[in-house]
Amino acid sequence: MDSETPFNLILFTDATKKVCICSATSIFIIILFIISPLSNFFKTSALMKIVSLALLAYTLYLNIHQTNMLRTANQLAKTEQVKSQLNLNIICSYIFSLFIGLLTIFVMKSFF
Repeated sequence: MDSETPFNLILFTDATKKVCICSATSIFIIILFIISPLSNFFKTSALMKIVSLALLAYTLYLNIHQTNMLRTANQLAKTEQVKSQLNLNIICSYIFSLFIGLLTIFVMKSFF
């Protein structure tokens, strides 16, 4: 891939880093304030549930954006080996989005 192509590896790695940090932070908050005994403190728990929902929504947005970047790179790939690896990464990204969605449903369900 040339430097003239619209796929930018630095932007892709920065998006990957943001997805990782946001998902790890939201999982930590979920474990700390929803599953642990700290969930008994209503105001703190409700606030942290909202924060974790916002982080999960942002993570989902970043992951979808990153998947679109992978699709662009897949269209620009020249060899079949690179295309197959990018297709596998796109499928894994969709699976990760599904799990983020399930985790979001779990957090929303914990409000009731």
